Amino acid sequence: MQITRVSVAAVCLAAAVVLAGCGSDTSSSDRHGHQGSDAHEVIDPLSPQHLGADDTAITAMGMILSWQPAIDDSKADALIRARAYLGGDLLAVAESGTRADVRPDPDWQHWAESNDAVSAVCAHSDTTPTAPAGMRTVVIDVICTQTVLHATSRSTRLTPQLWRTTIVRTENGWRLTDYRFQQ
Repeated sequence: MQITRVSVAAVCLAAAVVLAGCGSDTSSSDRHGHQGSDAHEVIDPLSPQHLGADDTAITAMGMILSWQPAIDDSKADALIRARAYLGGDLLAVAESGTRADVRPDPDWQHWAESNDAVSAVCAHSDTTPTAPAGMRTVVIDVICTQTVLHATSRSTRLTPQLWRTTIVRTENGWRLTDYRFQQ
């Protein structure tokens, strides 16, 4: 009989533990603030709708300064690739389908003939002026370093450049509306 009482007690204890978890109104995801979904939506962390002003400036400038001279007609092709991050006149130029008059890089032809690509990495610069909270238009300085990726598997890092950007908040997130080289 003793074995039966212990077995019955163990089964009752296990059932009580299981049932205690079943009666709760608050699921684990609710307690921790996470809401799941079975919608199978892809969340792109670089989507312009999800980026703040700094990340919009960094992402857009990285795209604008990354070129494929063997494929691109001009640096304007990079502007077209960045159109999801653009607003104002820059977006109008990118959507027009025409190539903007951009100053050609002196090495463009050489890079094209060598089948080289230019990749840019940008970061927030400490020279960014402080903007009052709640501004819909902000100025953000970014420092961008371009690297020439040679077809020979070598690379050449170019001198970092400082760019002053203008970022505007829209209904669909922050957008780059202007950028200027800073000396």
